Amino acid sequence: AERYTSHLSSGQMTRVCLAKALINDPEVLLLDEPTASLDPDMADRVRKTLVGLRRDRNTAILVTSHNMREIEALCDRVLFLQAGRIVMEGPPREIAARFGDADLETLFLRVAREGRG
Repeated sequence: AERYTSHLSSGQMTRVCLAKALINDPEVLLLDEPTASLDPDMADRVRKTLVGLRRDRNTAILVTSHNMREIEALCDRVLFLQAGRIVMEGPPREIAARFGDADLETLFLRVAREGRG
């Protein structure tokens, strides 16, 4: 059945946008909260697809997200921005350990609450 995108749910629209982004086998993907509106199963499938693209096709992927668990799963380098400036950077596990936090989520919450890096 033919449906206009204006009649799709936010999760369906996210999947359409991801499909459009991937159709030409890009060298670089820029993704803003790529799984935010997806159900857990679909979000997991999208994460696995992105990891596969990075591994198998050497696709560079830049992700903006507030979901640090997802960032840990997808990214090999993390930048924390505050007021448009980089305040921390490094591999996800190393950056958390460097600042004495158990994981990236704990560090992210602390930085957000303190309002500084």
